[in-house]
Amino acid sequence: MQSEKSKKPKLWLTSMFLCFAICFDLIALLTPDTDFSETENRMLAQAPKITVNGLSDGSFGQDVEKYLSDQFAYRDVWSSMSFFTRNSIFRQSEINGVYIGSDGYLMLAPSKPDERAMNEKISAINAAAGRHSDVNQVISVIPNAVTVMSGKLPLFAPISPQSGQLDRLSHSLHITKFCDVSDALICHNDEELYYHTDHHWTSRGAYLAFTEIAPYLNIDPNKVNFKIYTVSESFEGTLASKSGSRHYKDRIEIYVPVSDTPISVTCSDRDETRGTLYEREFLDTKDKYALFLGGNHPVVTVRTTNDTQRSLLLIKDSYANCFVQFLTPYFDQIIIVDPRYTYESIDAMITQNDITDVLYLYNADTFMTDTSLTDFLALESSDSEEES
Repeated sequence: MQSEKSKKPKLWLTSMFLCFAICFDLIALLTPDTDFSETENRMLAQAPKITVNGLSDGSFGQDVEKYLSDQFAYRDVWSSMSFFTRNSIFRQSEINGVYIGSDGYLMLAPSKPDERAMNEKISAINAAAGRHSDVNQVISVIPNAVTVMSGKLPLFAPISPQSGQLDRLSHSLHITKFCDVSDALICHNDEELYYHTDHHWTSRGAYLAFTEIAPYLNIDPNKVNFKIYTVSESFEGTLASKSGSRHYKDRIEIYVPVSDTPISVTCSDRDETRGTLYEREFLDTKDKYALFLGGNHPVVTVRTTNDTQRSLLLIKDSYANCFVQFLTPYFDQIIIVDPRYTYESIDAMITQNDITDVLYLYNADTFMTDTSLTDFLALESSDSEEES
């Protein structure tokens, strides 16, 4: 039989645990739900409504689980504590799909390509190129940090090289020219070509790629000199949020042409026109990369006072947002379209805007997995078939 002395420590620990649990539950109940997480840059799940269908198919339980996870009190603090425990104590080198590399680098584990979707995408690119063979068309798919900065990955990280997929794409194109910037980036991988805490590349990485892509667009990258300005040294990106790491803050730079040409920038989803590519108010938010173009929009139109008689259609994901700053001195107009957010047609956009050049610019992970580009390229031809 246990003595009264041996029971007291157990009762004390049990009481402490119950008090902690009750206090934590009270805090959770009294803390209002949050709609948006600036740390993770995403909408948070809200309390689900009880429905007969939700109860019968099990979706209500899943929604409750998401809600409790997203609205967990002091979620950011627990996330940081979890990162410290898993990385520093248990030496985990991957947390929530993020590799913890050397020199403060966090790298997103690449998604597995969808082979069927890739075949459909390549066919759609070739078909669109055939319909507009008089337009100069270029595609560049940017390898991610796991490929370019592979020397900073943790030991034995299971990475499939993206080079094989890029080679396959290059050999599958009929009219569209493929510009592979991999070697140029790898040769400079001792520089900060990607953010330590975010999945995007830096302006430096984008500039190196620009010098490779420019000849394919029939422009001289040495014609324009740029001044480099540091606009932030406190950027913590999506990978820091995803992993819980708070060990590094990134620097954001912009490249401004020395002979700065006046421009106007209009976003299709906002009723305003600006005179700059940079929306500096985002430097006061968590999503500092949205400095470039104000983030992603369905269509952005950039008009310049150049007289080149050339108009560019830039089909892109968010990697291209910091790439546009290098293009403005060379075109009269740049139409920037993100197929993930628009129902526009490539055929209509080329015809209506007198497009002379098309540039597809994606990061490899998005290009290998996203299906919206296929729909964007096939939209017009599908409509034509219905009419006939």
